Amino acid sequence: MDRTRDRSLYLMNLSLMLPELTALTVLGVLTLGEMYVKDFSQKFSARAACLGSLAVFAAVLFSWGRQGTAFGGMFGVNVFSLFFKGFFALAVIPVLQMSKEFFAPRLRFPGEFFLTLWITLIGLFVLSSARDFLLLFIALEIVTFSFYIMAAYLKRDLFSIEAGLKYLILGSLASAFMIYGISLFYVASGTTSFEGIRTAYESGQAASLITFGLILTLCASAFKAAAVPFQLWAPDVYEGAPTPVTAFLSTASKSAAFLVLIQILFGVFPAFETGRTALFSVLAALTLIYGNLAALHQTNIKRLFAYSSISHAGYLLIGLAAGGRAGLESILYYLAAYSLSTLTAFMVITTAGQLLGSDKVDAYRGLARRSPFLGAAFFIALASLTGLPPLAGFFGKFLILSAAVQQGLIFPAFLGCCAVAVSLYYYFGLIKKIYADEPSAADPLAVPAPTLVLLGISSALIIAAGFFPAPLLSLASSAAEVLF
Repeated sequence: MDRTRDRSLYLMNLSLMLPELTALTVLGVLTLGEMYVKDFSQKFSARAACLGSLAVFAAVLFSWGRQGTAFGGMFGVNVFSLFFKGFFALAVIPVLQMSKEFFAPRLRFPGEFFLTLWITLIGLFVLSSARDFLLLFIALEIVTFSFYIMAAYLKRDLFSIEAGLKYLILGSLASAFMIYGISLFYVASGTTSFEGIRTAYESGQAASLITFGLILTLCASAFKAAAVPFQLWAPDVYEGAPTPVTAFLSTASKSAAFLVLIQILFGVFPAFETGRTALFSVLAALTLIYGNLAALHQTNIKRLFAYSSISHAGYLLIGLAAGGRAGLESILYYLAAYSLSTLTAFMVITTAGQLLGSDKVDAYRGLARRSPFLGAAFFIALASLTGLPPLAGFFGKFLILSAAVQQGLIFPAFLGCCAVAVSLYYYFGLIKKIYADEPSAADPLAVPAPTLVLLGISSALIIAAGFFPAPLLSLASSAAEVLF
């Protein structure tokens, strides 16, 4: 009887891990293909990985609505975790296409990079379902170490090596903060589970020790989010890393950081409400001011997007400061809209960088004349990132600022509006170069067909999410409801 019960429990645990098991299966297929199939790396690995992403997304859809915990409560599945898993599974598809386009002429075996990218995806999936700080830390380190490797993947490029080394050194410090904070949680409560630490904190058990641990874990998470004053790594790493890695860093890594912040603040420490509002209002203000002002005079497009990414973290921090269900819904919607717009922009940057041979902003002069499709997609992405109606980014900013006003956070909301005006300068300065300036050459740019398809889909989704925000907002609302 006990053996039958144990087997049933084991199968139930595995059934909750369907997306992770599917991702592991895809990783195994990719690994075997690299080992035994001739020319798999050059000809088939990117396509196989893209198909694998769709298979994983199908597993997420199949699991939608399931709820439960596994492995002693360390691993949990609900709509919130599945929202992020579906998000990560879709976000990796354009990154795979960018990677194929970027690495194929540079590496003999580009498929090895796809394996590293896939390991990152598995880490993100486990992170989404972590209900214990020990599992959360392990998953976060899997993701972080994979990014260290990918940032320094071009071994003959000194800028790439420098980016990976800087990220490793500063990221290790953030990891030390995280594990030290977790150790304080354990000392104070005798457990690393979210539920146990929450109970200990709300009962007043060693509250000062737990609060200090909370501050350390928040600092580590703010580093991953590139929030001021933990943003110093971002510009150099974004500029030096391979462009597809920069794209994934600015979307998946940032989303993972806010996933951790949401789990900590809403799942474990909802009683930290007063401190959360004050702390993140200040961080949001500093991040918005620094990111937007630093972006004004950048000449490298990847560095410009690094500072832009910092400023967008400021809006997300306003959502954390606002709190409540409205604040969390706005964060989830904003993450989706921001990531969609950023991935669209980076698909253009990757293709243009390959064809123009430069990441300088001046290289984009007259881009729309040489490739109207690239110019149009870039315009839509930049307008959405600015927050112009009727695009996805506008509705995301509207939700964030509305949630702030509802909670009486007038100054952060006002600062967010001012930041939109500042971002108009550098985003539309780039649009001016694309449409109004004379190109350096007259020959048209040949854009790969898969990139054209993905750009068309992502641009259409940016427009659709602006005109019809209800479906995405409904998903965000369902995910946020889990934590309230």
